[in-house]
Formats: sequence, C-alpha cells, structure tokens
Amino acid sequence: MKFRTICLLFNIVIVVSFVFVFILPFALLGWDYSIEFWKGSWYLALVFLLLLGVLNGFFARNWQVFTLVEREDWSGLAAHLVERIFTKKRYGERQVDLLVDAYLLLGDIGGIERLEEELSKRRPDLLRRSAVLFGLTRILKDKAADAEAFLAPWLGRRDVDNWEWLRFDYAFALLRQGKHGEAAPQLLEGAGSRDAVLSLLAAYLLEAVIVPSLADPSAKGEAERTAAATKASLRKRFPKGRIEKEIERAKGEFQIVILSKLIKDAEAWLAT
Repeated sequence: MKFRTICLLFNIVIVVSFVFVFILPFALLGWDYSIEFWKGSWYLALVFLLLLGVLNGFFARNWQVFTLVEREDWSGLAAHLVERIFTKKRYGERQVDLLVDAYLLLGDIGGIERLEEELSKRRPDLLRRSAVLFGLTRILKDKAADAEAFLAPWLGRRDVDNWEWLRFDYAFALLRQGKHGEAAPQLLEGAGSRDAVLSLLAAYLLEAVIVPSLADPSAKGEAERTAAATKASLRKRFPKGRIEKEIERAKGEFQIVILSKLIKDAEAWLAT
C-alpha cells in the first residue's frame, strides 16, 4: 500500500472519529444538554486537532524516506540518510537501521563500517541498540572472530534490539570458528525462544552440529533432548508445514534473508 494512501486513511479515520464523537451527544442527549457537554469538554476537540497535527507532522518529516523506500531507491535512501545522520547530526534508531538496510542492499559494507565508526564516537547508545546489524555485517564478511568479539559485550543485555538474535549470531560466529562447546549453551537458550524461526535454527544446529561434536555424554544428552523437545513443540505449533508462513512473515528482516539456506535445511529437518 502506498504511503500516500496510508496517510490519507489515517486522516480519514481520525476525522470520522471526531465527527462521530461530536455528533453522539446530540443524538443521545439532545441539543441543550449537548451544548453544555461541549462547553465543559472543549478540550476533546483540541486533543483531536493535536493528534491530527502530530500524525501529519510525522508523515511530513519522513515523506522523502517513505517515498524512496516505496520506489526501492536504495542509493537515494542511503544518500538522504547519510546527509541526515553525518551532516545534520540527526541521529535516530530507525534512521540508523534503515541506513544499514540500504547499505546491505547496495552491498556497501564500507558504508556500514563508516556508520559504525560515527556511532561509536557520537552515539554509542544507538550502536548498542543496533548491535545485531553491525555484528551481522562481520558475519557477512566471514570475520567470525571479529563478530564474536563485537557481540560478546552485549550478550544478555535486554536494552539491545533483537537481543535473542544477537545471542544466536554470537553462537553462529562461534560455530564458524569450530568453538562448538562454547556455542552449545547459547543455542540451548535460543531453542527456548518464542521466535519460531530462531527456535527452529537453534534446535537444528544443536542436533546437526553440536551433538556430533560433543564428547561429554551429559552435554550431548542435554543437546539431544532439547533439540527433540523443540522439534516436537514446533511441529505442534505449526502442523502440516505451516512454519513456512512464519518464515515468510519474518523475511522482512535481513537476518532471515542472509540465513535462508540454513533455514531451508532446518525446515527440511523439521519435516522429517
């Protein structure tokens, strides 16, 4: 749906709601009582006007971003956000995420690195909140050790966006280095996530990678039991291949797109 249509629909909903609230007292109480009601409740009209102003102000401020996303003009979006962030110093979590997304679509890893350097100097709080994206960049560059070192300080931090995926990415970086024993506890935690795709991936890696590599019978048994229990739980939640819909729904995240091959393997494992 076009952003112009969304903006128009929001305005229509707010205006219709106001008209309904305005007319309702007249229909229920009559003219005289309604006049008295609105004399004492005039501030409701102000609230509606304020809400309308805030809504349209939001769309106006972000109109260019919405238009560029709608056109899939990733070069234009990146240039616009670079000016906003680097030149005008207007930092925002959503702007940072959008710029990283645009850079990933353009294959501009250097741009992501420049953004990370800028945030580390001026807005380390935003770097922390978007740590998953910057860790993912290191994994894309096949720098698993760098990804491990970068993500480690934020493990278990709930003030990080997608903190469960951060834990999974950390485990994945460990696996890429052959550190199966260190990755196992992170995957055991991940298997219990309510995020179906993350839970599926963690359980699949436990059975396919962790179990064959562990020498300790106790740890191996725990990994086997967790993988089996998670598999049974996911089959119950998503019978007859419905996990595909959950995966499709999550494809708006780069995490899912980048791990698509692994997800297909995990989906096949779930079906067996």
